[in-house]
Amino acid sequence: MADLVSDIVGRVNRLPLKPSETNALLPLMEAFSNALHAVNLRFGDEAPGKGRIQITIIRDGSDVVGFKIEDNGIGFTDDNYRSFRTPDSRQKIGLGGKGVGRLSWLRVFGGAKIESVYFDSGKFLRRSFDFVLDESNQLRNELNGAANGASGPHTIITLGQFRSEYKSRCPSKPETLAQRLIAHFLPIMASGACPSAELIDGDEAFDLLTYFKEKIVDTAVSNVPIKLDDGSEITITVRHMKCNKEIRPRGQSYNWVFLCAHERSVTEQCIDDQIGLRSLDGESIYIGCASGTYLDENVNQERDGFTFSSSEEILIRRGVAASVRDYLKDYISVSRAEMVRNTQALVRENPQFLFINNEIDTFVEALPLNSVGKQEEIFVSMSRRRYRRQREFRRLSDEISSPPSHEQEIQGKVDEYMRYVDDEKKGALAEYVSKRKAILDFLDALTAYEDPEKRRHHLEDAVHALICPMRIDSSQVAEIDDHNLWLLDDRLAFFNFFASDKEARSFLNTGSQERPDLAFLYDSCLAWREGEQSGDKVVLVEFKRPGLEAYPNEDPIRQALRYVNLIKSSKTFRDKSGRVISNVGERTSFDCYIVADLTEGLRKQLIGLPLQPTPDNEGMFGYTDNPKAFVEIVPFSKLLKDAKARNSAFFTRLGLNG
Repeated sequence: MADLVSDIVGRVNRLPLKPSETNALLPLMEAFSNALHAVNLRFGDEAPGKGRIQITIIRDGSDVVGFKIEDNGIGFTDDNYRSFRTPDSRQKIGLGGKGVGRLSWLRVFGGAKIESVYFDSGKFLRRSFDFVLDESNQLRNELNGAANGASGPHTIITLGQFRSEYKSRCPSKPETLAQRLIAHFLPIMASGACPSAELIDGDEAFDLLTYFKEKIVDTAVSNVPIKLDDGSEITITVRHMKCNKEIRPRGQSYNWVFLCAHERSVTEQCIDDQIGLRSLDGESIYIGCASGTYLDENVNQERDGFTFSSSEEILIRRGVAASVRDYLKDYISVSRAEMVRNTQALVRENPQFLFINNEIDTFVEALPLNSVGKQEEIFVSMSRRRYRRQREFRRLSDEISSPPSHEQEIQGKVDEYMRYVDDEKKGALAEYVSKRKAILDFLDALTAYEDPEKRRHHLEDAVHALICPMRIDSSQVAEIDDHNLWLLDDRLAFFNFFASDKEARSFLNTGSQERPDLAFLYDSCLAWREGEQSGDKVVLVEFKRPGLEAYPNEDPIRQALRYVNLIKSSKTFRDKSGRVISNVGERTSFDCYIVADLTEGLRKQLIGLPLQPTPDNEGMFGYTDNPKAFVEIVPFSKLLKDAKARNSAFFTRLGLNG
């Protein structure tokens, strides 16, 4: 049987390590991690007090060309050496190792030199070799023998010469290198489990733990009581740290909580979403370390998790999270205030949620803290709240329908239900009124110039389509929201039949292909009734382009009266299937509305017609004898002004004026 042969050169070349600062420093991070593992293997829980790691920057002039990493850990024992020679070794899986980190040494530096002293069979031995990138014999110049004069185990790893594409990516300032090391190993730094670690650059020395402590802007300790599933109570101590953001880990995460055991980080969690914050004051991050006897007693052998149940872990994390929120309450209150403003803005835009104004603090308190600035997520929560509220009051309605014997209890349910109904009615009305305000604003825009430079107005079709969809009849309109006839007159909504920009032959007993803009039939509608003997009413509406001066073919009054004669001669209104809706007789009255600006050109067309100014002197109206009809000219300014006046009380009540 033969073993598989590993292609080291091909494997290294396939590593996804594009030249970048992060990848240039990856071999250093891997070497430091190996040093931590070695120190922990030798000293165990005493590593923070007895372990030593030293990193020396190797320079060529001012350029950083490599690093030397020394530790007083267990050394390259036979087991460690065997693991080193095995790609994808499983030896350090329990420590989080993947067995491929040393391959980055070959990719970024082309190799490394390893010198180590270890203890075996009652004596110190020395092992050294060069690790190079080649098709074969990657371990060269191997020496292994007695370490005469050695006082203890240690290892030196020298990463001697950057490859050119990575050299320019490496930071040259020692402060930056210190920050990157602390950020990468933040969990062990924050938990207090890091051994002594020093960065040497010529005559300068940076104690990484001291440097980390100097980056702590504020710290506090909280003792958090937590009740477990079995009823017992434990205490978790949370050390809160507000730190300079220079030491935050690379990537998108800012704020972290570590669950620790025996002063070492066991699990880590980014809490940016939980607290709804990224940097604090734009300059700091949060780091929290939770510890306690219960965590010490229940850490697993591999130190990468705990042996207690997942439900207990949830309880512990909730308690820690509450403590974190209390420590950060000043920052969180700012986020909450912004969420209140976001919610209030959404209520103004969507008045069906008016009821939330009465419970806004409670509503915002229940929002995830990362909802700040996310209006869509807040809207979804508002919709969910409304749905649950409606479901709750449907339940109340059912209880009221089948009341218990206690009169006082049922009266309380009735009162609660009526409060809900009142809120819902207010919300629905506010939503409808807000929509009207938006439509009026849009109409205002349509009556202005479409092209100010060319002084060209919008076509009349734009106004027509806003007031009522074109080329439809009443059979295609299901809801009152399907049109905006109220812009002209609220009574128009009570039609028996209407046609919008449809050929006359589609709804009259005629072969004419003319298209009245709007033709309405009101079958003795109370809203249009003018007396006890009044019959059906036909209302015609014609739209003309805003600001139109020239009417070369026919003025709009005569056009509308021609449609009156057409309807009278046809005798009947019919639906699209040909069924007679109503007959047109002697008692049928006609109202004609011309939506057009009273320009000089139109005024000339009106000379001689029986029209007079409206009471506000903005439009014109009158009665014609042949055919008999009421006629009114409604300029766009008057249309907009009158519609706003009819709705102004609602707008004022909702604060929509202005």
